[in-house]
Amino acid sequence: MIGLSAPLGTAFAMALLGGIHCAGMCGGFVSALQLRRPTHMSAIAFALSYHGGRVVGYVSAGLLVGAIGGTLFAAHVLPLQIGLLILASLLLGAIGCSLLGSMVWLRRLEPLGNVLWQTIEPLAKKLLPPRSLPAAMLAGFAWGWIPCGMVYAVLPLSLLAGGALGGAMVMLAFGLGTLPNLLALEFGAARISALAPSGALRRWLRAAAGAVVLLFAVSNLAQAARLAGADATTLTMLASLCHAGS
Repeated sequence: MIGLSAPLGTAFAMALLGGIHCAGMCGGFVSALQLRRPTHMSAIAFALSYHGGRVVGYVSAGLLVGAIGGTLFAAHVLPLQIGLLILASLLLGAIGCSLLGSMVWLRRLEPLGNVLWQTIEPLAKKLLPPRSLPAAMLAGFAWGWIPCGMVYAVLPLSLLAGGALGGAMVMLAFGLGTLPNLLALEFGAARISALAPSGALRRWLRAAAGAVVLLFAVSNLAQAARLAGADATTLTMLASLCHAGS
């Protein structure tokens, strides 16, 4: 298991700095919702409702994945713990490398959620277009389960977050990080662009986030090696970066 401070910051940064992916994936959806918004509703209240529902969808996924991870680790089945650490480390390593380079590969993860989405999609269609704020929130919740490579890239952090609450917090941070880019699409980039970091700063922050994610990957691999019986000082130091006291 890993501490929460760094995963929360990394999840937020990945969402914030993955703006191009968010715009391409969800830009058309948010524009269509606003264009079909009932005239008596405030655009801001309408947006807060469906974005709030979307973030709740992410939090629900994090809650589920975090609970699974926490339960599996609490079972103290050593081969299972080692396997989870290695699997999460490989995923995190791929994510870290993508943050340091191109994030195009994230789209290749999206088919992973097709089976679940085929179950949710018929229910989601019944909610569109939403005619009330509660309906907009429910539509947003369904939207949160649309197959998305960015979501699947962050979920490994929830898996290792220590339990359901930690997993939910990681995905809450991710959801909040998606808001600036999507709100900019809806209400005009000019109003929000002044708050956005410069291109050079964004590249630096993205590289920093990638380095932190790679650090998680290395630390988890070291912890897996320790659980398997290795007892080198270097492994202990690396594992302690994310597994202090374990």
